[in-house]
Amino acid sequence: MKKKILCMALVGAMTLSMAACGSKDKEGDPTPTPSATPTESVGNSTPEPTKGGEPSQTPAQTEDFDVAEMVDGILERVQTPAMMPGSDMELTEVYGIPADKVDAYAIRVPMMNVSATEISAFRAASEEDVQAIVDGINARVQALTSQWETYLADQLELVQNHKLIVQGRYVLFVIGEEELSSYAENVFMRKFDPSIEEMVLVRKFHKFQGVIKEMSEDKMVLEYTEEDKVYTFECKYAEYFYAEGGLENFAVGDTVSVTLEEPVPEAEGAMEASLNYIAKVME
Repeated sequence: MKKKILCMALVGAMTLSMAACGSKDKEGDPTPTPSATPTESVGNSTPEPTKGGEPSQTPAQTEDFDVAEMVDGILERVQTPAMMPGSDMELTEVYGIPADKVDAYAIRVPMMNVSATEISAFRAASEEDVQAIVDGINARVQALTSQWETYLADQLELVQNHKLIVQGRYVLFVIGEEELSSYAENVFMRKFDPSIEEMVLVRKFHKFQGVIKEMSEDKMVLEYTEEDKVYTFECKYAEYFYAEGGLENFAVGDTVSVTLEEPVPEAEGAMEASLNYIAKVME
């Protein structure tokens, strides 16, 4: 059944304005040395991804925090390829970092070898041990570069645009798409400077299963639950709307498979969307 109705879609746009600052260590003196006073940042610019073994660094003033909790929190918010935690073997053999150089770490690597996405955070045992971590990460980058340069060009690009950020005894290393890279940097930097504006992630919905909560001749209200979070969509029917089996066969309470004509970003409260396709989910 097709029904032509004016298509309405509301797509919220959120932007990030984040002040960030950093300086590269001079050649011959690679060990990061934090200062007691913050470095001034200019405007709302975001530091460029670090390359070639030069970590970005700004002065760090913060209480100790759980690096594993931070990394897992980032991965809960950003969609990435399936990841798995690294063990002491990854620390010492893959990264080449001596275990006595760190007192906490979190390594997350992809489960499948078709992705270069990777995120790790370390707390050095002392400020003098930071360089051993940086050296290990740089060796890791070189190994990944060799791995991907004859395999998948898009994954090689991710490796080349990795981020390596040092704050005091803490080191963050990220390989991934811009959303992961920027969000991880934002979360990490806010540990040291809470005045930095928190980055808001825009989550897009396209194909999903939901429950019909309300319906009329003009629109339908759908509810979608994921990881204990509930999303509500107020959907007007798209110009070319198709209800498999006929709309008259759907009722409130049905679990349905849905395609929205436009991806809908996450927002506070109910979201407006344009419903393109709907089919009942067979039990």
